[in-house]
Parts: sequence; C-alpha cells; structure tokens
Amino acid sequence: MATKFTIASQALIKVGGTPITSFDGTDRQSVVVSNLYDDTKKGLLYYTFWNFATHKVQLSALVETPTDPTYTQAFQLPGDYIRVKGVFDSNGFLSTNYSVENNKIYASINPLYLEYIRQMDESNFPPFFIEVLISKLAYEICEGVTGVGTLQDRLAREFESKLAKAMTVDGQETPPQKIIAIDDARLVRARLGNV
Repeated sequence: MATKFTIASQALIKVGGTPITSFDGTDRQSVVVSNLYDDTKKGLLYYTFWNFATHKVQLSALVETPTDPTYTQAFQLPGDYIRVKGVFDSNGFLSTNYSVENNKIYASINPLYLEYIRQMDESNFPPFFIEVLISKLAYEICEGVTGVGTLQDRLAREFESKLAKAMTVDGQETPPQKIIAIDDARLVRARLGNV
C-alpha cells in the first residue's frame, strides 16, 4: 500500500537520495521533499480529469446572496475539492453558467450537482498514478536534493512519458459517452442514406 513516505522515498532514490520514514528530518533531502510533496501531488491531480479522482455530490445552497447579479445561488465547495469537472442541474444537464471564487461556486441552479476532482489519500491511488507522482516528484526535488540540474532533463522526459501513459490508462477505465442519440441524429441518418 502506497503512502506519502513510500512515494517520497522512491522519488529520492531516483535522484540518488535515501529513503525516509517521515517528513520531520532536518537533513537537506527531507526538508526539500517535505516542502514539495503536497503541492506536487495536488498539482498532478489538477493536471487532468482523472477518472479515479472524480467524485459527484449534490451541494446545498448557502444562505449567502451572491454579489454578482448573474448568479442567484452560492454553494460551498467540498473540503477535498481540487478542480471542477462539471456542474449539472437536477435533470442532469450540464451548466456552463457558474463561477468558482473563494472556495465557493456561484450559479443560478438549485439543486446543484458537482462533479469534481478530489484530494485523495495515497492508499487509494492506482499504480499508474503512483508511478507518475514518483517521476514528477523526482523531477521537482532533483536540484534541491542533488545540487545539480543535469539529471532534470532525463527526469522531465520520464515524467512526460509516464504522464501520457497514465492518462491513456485512466481514460480507458470509462466507456465512451454517446454524444447524440442516434434516433435524433438527422445528419447521421442522412450520411448513412437513411434520410
């Protein structure tokens, strides 16, 4: 089972460091990795709409009245929120008329259903994401731990390669979504000769 310390240790090993068991150390590598770990993890979760990190909830409207007259409702974002993937009304229709400000979402629909990327514990990460996080963290800590930047180019290429593969694998976990119903697809029927 992955923990932040096993992930950090593997990143340290990639750059020639030694494994750690906590972020409390005062040596150079512990200080560097402890300062960069959380932001690197959160940034990587923010990069793309990872299926494994997607969560859906219904938000309750706050009593607060939005100052922007464009919106009639305010909603508190969940504590584990990283990035909005979609906002939906009670009929499941996607809404693009919303604004995210100060850890709140403003919209003119109620109830509001939020699909978002969430902060997660490392024990719930799939193996492909752990590999990408290790590569990204190794890239970020390289110069701070080693004092030289020559290894960074190789680490950057490795990270980009692993990220592309991870995004492909993650995307394969969700079946393709129908864009339009075939019954309503006049252009599709015309193209197939079934006007």
